[in-house]
Amino acid sequence: MPAEFRFLVFTPSEAAAALTAYARSHNKPLPEGKVVNAEPVGEKEINGRLLVESGLGPATIVPFKSEEILEALIEDCLARKIPMPMVSEKILERLHGRFALRIGQVDSVEMLMRTHAPPQNR
Repeated sequence: MPAEFRFLVFTPSEAAAALTAYARSHNKPLPEGKVVNAEPVGEKEINGRLLVESGLGPATIVPFKSEEILEALIEDCLARKIPMPMVSEKILERLHGRFALRIGQVDSVEMLMRTHAPPQNR
Protein backbone atom coordinates (compact mmCIF):
# COMPACT_ATOMS: atom_id res chain seq x y z
CA MET A 1 0.00 0.00 0.00
CA PRO A 2 1.48 3.40 -0.92
CA ALA A 3 2.24 5.91 1.82
CA GLU A 4 0.70 9.35 1.56
CA PHE A 5 2.21 12.55 2.87
CA ARG A 6 0.89 16.10 2.67
CA PHE A 7 2.89 19.27 3.03
CA LEU A 8 1.33 22.47 4.28
CA VAL A 9 3.69 25.33 3.49
CA PHE A 10 3.16 28.63 5.30
CA THR A 11 3.95 32.07 3.90
CA PRO A 12 6.04 34.26 6.22
CA SER A 13 2.96 36.33 7.11
CA GLU A 14 0.87 33.19 7.85
CA ALA A 15 3.65 31.80 10.05
CA ALA A 16 4.00 35.19 11.78
CA ALA A 17 0.26 35.26 12.52
CA ALA A 18 0.37 31.68 13.86
CA LEU A 19 3.37 32.39 16.11
CA THR A 20 1.82 35.65 17.36
CA ALA A 21 -1.44 33.89 18.24
CA TYR A 22 0.52 31.09 19.93
CA ALA A 23 2.58 33.57 21.98
CA ARG A 24 -0.54 35.40 23.14
CA SER A 25 -2.45 32.23 24.06
CA HIS A 26 0.56 30.81 25.96
CA ASN A 27 1.50 34.07 27.74
CA LYS A 28 4.82 34.34 25.92
CA PRO A 29 5.82 38.01 26.04
CA LEU A 30 6.08 39.88 22.74
CA PRO A 31 7.62 43.33 22.40
CA GLU A 32 5.49 46.29 21.39
CA GLY A 33 5.47 46.94 17.67
CA LYS A 34 4.49 45.50 14.33
CA VAL A 35 5.20 41.83 13.60
CA VAL A 36 6.85 41.87 10.19
CA ASN A 37 8.16 38.37 9.54
CA ALA A 38 8.65 34.84 10.77
CA GLU A 39 11.48 32.71 9.51
CA PRO A 40 12.99 29.31 10.13
CA VAL A 41 16.48 29.10 11.60
CA GLY A 42 18.72 26.06 11.58
CA GLU A 43 19.04 23.00 9.42
CA LYS A 44 18.87 19.83 11.53
CA GLU A 45 16.67 21.16 14.31
CA ILE A 46 14.37 23.81 12.92
CA ASN A 47 13.84 26.68 15.29
CA GLY A 48 12.43 30.00 14.30
CA ARG A 49 12.21 33.66 15.00
CA LEU A 50 9.58 36.32 14.87
CA LEU A 51 10.73 39.80 13.83
CA VAL A 52 8.99 42.73 15.49
CA GLU A 53 9.63 46.35 14.44
CA SER A 54 8.99 49.14 16.90
CA GLY A 55 10.21 52.00 14.72
CA LEU A 56 13.05 52.63 17.17
CA GLY A 57 15.96 50.88 15.50
CA PRO A 58 16.46 47.34 14.27
CA ALA A 59 13.74 44.72 14.59
CA THR A 60 13.51 42.77 17.83
CA ILE A 61 13.96 39.02 17.42
CA VAL A 62 11.70 36.71 19.41
CA PRO A 63 13.03 33.12 19.29
CA PHE A 64 10.77 30.06 19.14
CA LYS A 65 11.71 26.42 19.71
CA SER A 66 10.70 23.80 17.17
CA GLU A 67 8.07 22.34 19.51
CA GLU A 68 6.44 25.76 19.90
CA ILE A 69 6.41 26.32 16.14
CA LEU A 70 4.90 22.90 15.48
CA GLU A 71 2.18 23.52 18.06
CA ALA A 72 1.53 27.02 16.70
CA LEU A 73 1.13 25.80 13.12
CA ILE A 74 -1.16 22.93 14.14
CA GLU A 75 -3.30 25.29 16.24
CA ASP A 76 -3.47 27.68 13.28
CA CYS A 77 -4.62 24.89 10.95
CA LEU A 78 -7.30 23.82 13.41
CA ALA A 79 -8.50 27.42 13.85
CA ARG A 80 -8.73 27.84 10.08
CA LYS A 81 -10.46 24.45 9.71
CA ILE A 82 -7.74 23.01 7.47
CA PRO A 83 -8.43 19.25 7.36
CA MET A 84 -5.81 17.18 9.10
CA PRO A 85 -5.99 13.56 10.26
CA MET A 86 -5.94 13.31 14.05
CA VAL A 87 -3.92 10.12 14.02
CA SER A 88 -0.97 11.16 11.92
CA GLU A 89 2.65 12.04 12.23
CA LYS A 90 3.14 15.82 12.06
CA ILE A 91 6.69 16.99 11.48
CA LEU A 92 8.02 20.53 11.22
CA GLU A 93 10.09 21.03 8.07
CA ARG A 94 11.86 23.86 6.30
CA LEU A 95 10.86 24.07 2.66
CA HIS A 96 12.28 26.78 0.39
CA GLY A 97 12.99 29.03 3.38
CA ARG A 98 9.49 28.65 4.82
CA PHE A 99 7.91 26.69 7.64
CA ALA A 100 6.08 23.57 6.51
CA LEU A 101 4.15 20.77 8.17
CA ARG A 102 4.67 17.27 6.80
CA ILE A 103 1.65 15.15 7.64
CA GLY A 104 1.47 11.39 7.17
CA GLN A 105 -0.56 8.49 8.41
CA VAL A 106 1.22 6.66 11.22
CA ASP A 107 0.50 3.22 9.70
CA SER A 108 1.91 4.37 6.36
CA VAL A 109 5.00 5.81 8.03
CA GLU A 110 5.65 2.61 9.99
CA MET A 111 5.15 0.51 6.87
CA LEU A 112 7.47 2.79 4.89
CA MET A 113 10.16 2.52 7.55
CA ARG A 114 9.90 -1.29 7.62
CA THR A 115 10.06 -1.67 3.86
CA HIS A 116 12.89 0.84 3.38
CA ALA A 117 14.91 0.05 6.49
CA PRO A 118 18.55 -0.80 5.86
CA PRO A 119 19.25 -4.54 5.96
CA GLN A 120 20.44 -5.83 9.31
CA ASN A 121 23.70 -7.75 9.52
CA ARG A 122 23.05 -11.27 10.73
